[in-house]
Amino acid sequence: MAELDLQEATRRDDAYAQLNKLIDGLKEVNAFPPLVWLWTWDMVKDRLDMYTQTEDTREEFVTNSKFSEKDVFDMFWEDADKNAFSLEYGLEELDDAIFDWMLQRDIIVALDEDGWLDE
Repeated sequence: MAELDLQEATRRDDAYAQLNKLIDGLKEVNAFPPLVWLWTWDMVKDRLDMYTQTEDTREEFVTNSKFSEKDVFDMFWEDADKNAFSLEYGLEELDDAIFDWMLQRDIIVALDEDGWLDE
């Protein structure tokens, strides 16, 4: 085994402990398969953060303020069988599928050219 300096060995050991803790936590999730749920919900949350409108928003889309994060999760749960998100086809396809789902459910909405919400 390669000799690591103290900082890198500590980082490795911390990662080992954190990953094992996450695996144990995933076993407790009441959704199957839990890794897919974790991964896809993380991608949804990233989109929510990415499109939250601020003064400096320069995105073409914004999150719909009528939905809380919990509302979005409830829709995510309700649509799980229909969406059938999977890690099988790659991250780009999964990202596109999640984006399309969020648009269809009006979780994110398009801005017009002036930066106002389309009605």
